[in-house]
Amino acid sequence: MKNYLSVPNFNPIIFDFPGPLAITWYSLMYLIGFLFIYQFVNYHIKKRKIVMTSNEFSSVLTMAFLGVIIGGRLGFVFFVHPAYYLRNPLEIFMIWEGGMYFFGGLILAMLLPLLYLRRTKLNYFDIADLLIIPVPIALAFGRWGNFMNGEFWGKPSRAPWAMVFDSVPNSERFSGTEDWVASWAAEIGMDSSRLVNLPRHPVQLYELLFEGILLFIILLLFRSNSRPRGSVLSMFFLIYGALRFWIEFYRHPTSHSALILGSDWFTLGMLFSIPMIICGALGLFFSFRFKVRNKLYVIPKKRK
Repeated sequence: MKNYLSVPNFNPIIFDFPGPLAITWYSLMYLIGFLFIYQFVNYHIKKRKIVMTSNEFSSVLTMAFLGVIIGGRLGFVFFVHPAYYLRNPLEIFMIWEGGMYFFGGLILAMLLPLLYLRRTKLNYFDIADLLIIPVPIALAFGRWGNFMNGEFWGKPSRAPWAMVFDSVPNSERFSGTEDWVASWAAEIGMDSSRLVNLPRHPVQLYELLFEGILLFIILLLFRSNSRPRGSVLSMFFLIYGALRFWIEFYRHPTSHSALILGSDWFTLGMLFSIPMIICGALGLFFSFRFKVRNKLYVIPKKRK
């Protein structure tokens, strides 16, 4: 009778030190993601595949890291739960309790490195074309952290891989007095005499697979020393935006974003995905139209 999976109850805290000193799986996933980006780019530096020093890269990555943390948190505060943080402003600084928004982190992570790169001879888009390649894997680690936290769950689903998240609050569960809920609960052996926590799409794992692993493979296959400047970054924007827009159909809006324009399906995440898709498509068009060479890669000297 039971045709759903139950999400294991992960303890989100690894070491329970006081307040911000506590080490959580969520923060550890962010750290591992940035370490992956560091190792990926540093490999190119050590092998002399790119004309960039370790110090230059460390400065760029530090600025991007600050952008992700600050922008991601502010995005969550202002776009996801503004009313809550207006009532509890001090909790804005409690990042260790979770709560980040991808689009806020992306915007600031792209802007802050400009402050450093303006003082160097390095081109912003040359750096971005390389730095963006490992980003999907970092995002995949972040989605695993979301899964372990039991946050950003999806809409109810009858799929055999649908999962029950104990973290879903009572306000987002379904009343057994509704016929469709009672019927569904009876099918899978759930008690419909109280609020029913129906199985849901594990959208964190969808994003881990598609926006993480799959997108990383695509960027690896697409990138080349001969790709024009800005093309890899544009490819990331186009594919991520399209995938995110699609997966938003399966996400439960109040778990991560807001419904907008009086719609019962169009979310803030979809709204932010649209300019990503447009920028990605235009970026690819113009990068191949003008074909400016990416000068970050070392061009091997021809043998005489």
